[in-house]
Amino acid sequence: MVMRKVFIYVSGCERRELDATRVKNYFIQNGHKIVNKPKHADVIFYITCDLLDKIGEINLNKIKEFQKYKADLIVAGCLPDISKEKLLEIFDGHIITTKDLNEHPEKIDKIFPENKIPFSEIEDGNYLFPPMYDESKPSGVIQKLIRNVDWMKKVYFQIEDYVYKNPDQTNVHWWHPIKREFYHIRTSWGCPSNCSYCAIKKAIGEFKSKPLDKCLAEFKKGLDEGFKLFFINADDIGGYGIDINSSFTELLDKLTSVPGDYQLAIRSLNPPWVVKYIDEWEEILKRGKIVSMEIPIQSGSQRILKLMRRYSNVEKMIEAFKKLKQIAPDMIVYNHYIAGFPTETEEDFKQTLNFIVETKFKAGTIFPYSCKTGTDAEKIEPKIPRKEVFRWLENSKPFLAEHGYKTFYRAKPDFFIFYS
Repeated sequence: MVMRKVFIYVSGCERRELDATRVKNYFIQNGHKIVNKPKHADVIFYITCDLLDKIGEINLNKIKEFQKYKADLIVAGCLPDISKEKLLEIFDGHIITTKDLNEHPEKIDKIFPENKIPFSEIEDGNYLFPPMYDESKPSGVIQKLIRNVDWMKKVYFQIEDYVYKNPDQTNVHWWHPIKREFYHIRTSWGCPSNCSYCAIKKAIGEFKSKPLDKCLAEFKKGLDEGFKLFFINADDIGGYGIDINSSFTELLDKLTSVPGDYQLAIRSLNPPWVVKYIDEWEEILKRGKIVSMEIPIQSGSQRILKLMRRYSNVEKMIEAFKKLKQIAPDMIVYNHYIAGFPTETEEDFKQTLNFIVETKFKAGTIFPYSCKTGTDAEKIEPKIPRKEVFRWLENSKPFLAEHGYKTFYRAKPDFFIFYS
């Protein structure tokens, strides 16, 4: 068998990084070598992102860059299903979509017929794919040193631990130089929702839960490997079990019933699941194993939530979140919001601010709305000028400060952080 040298590059979310880890293991287990630079590769496997138009353009330009090398280029990830026409204008090679990795794994095997172990037999990734460093820049040199020099890594993690334990420094973690190796358990693929502003569902496919015993086996494997912090991850984690006669509550109950010294961080938990399950969670949360939940709210305005095709019963959300706070007062709940959705008024945005204050969440991020081509939200008019959105954000600072929140704005990428 011919050994190939494979360069894997990821642009996207944690789920795509887990895909990349699985792809890496596929090549390694079939006797190929993973290389760190595209110029050394026979194969370039590029896992793309197309969340926003500007991200899609960056990814298309990266494809053009990779085409300059002699290696065979495979374009994978979400962009092929979201911006297929744009991709085909510049690329006529092999394409492996995000859906293909789970629904049609034989497609990757057909590209590499010499491989004896099929992709379907490769276990899901539990570690984020290691980042690539641009060693031509000082930041890249620093990142590589911290990652590879033991004493520097130890000092860095001591500083990072301090940052995570001190809320006043919450903003710092947005630029930490390296990704700490935590253990990730992906519980499902796809999304059962249909948000008007999102194109990702085109790429990730229909909702499919991972079998419960498989989730538990991965968890116990991580414990055996000595991990203490576990990220429980999916595109819409609360939908777990709707297709396999189980539930997210059952998953949490089984995980937190395992004895041991560990903590769970829940990612991408949408509000309707909190409203649905909150009355079932008291015993589970009081076990103290779940230390954080990331809950994307997107707006405090019922009108805007309906236009977004999000869960829109604001009163029920507030009631559920207050109960969540009462049951687990020390658990960190982190939220996402969008400001400047089409037709949104300043009064709508003030409802979002009031929602933040009333629910008393520890921290959150407000993202200025960015229209994604091909979504239903693209058709909604009028659009809100970015200057107007930035004015709202600037004017929100005194209001949030009155209620104990500090704020932080970062221009690239655009986001506005509040924390208490």
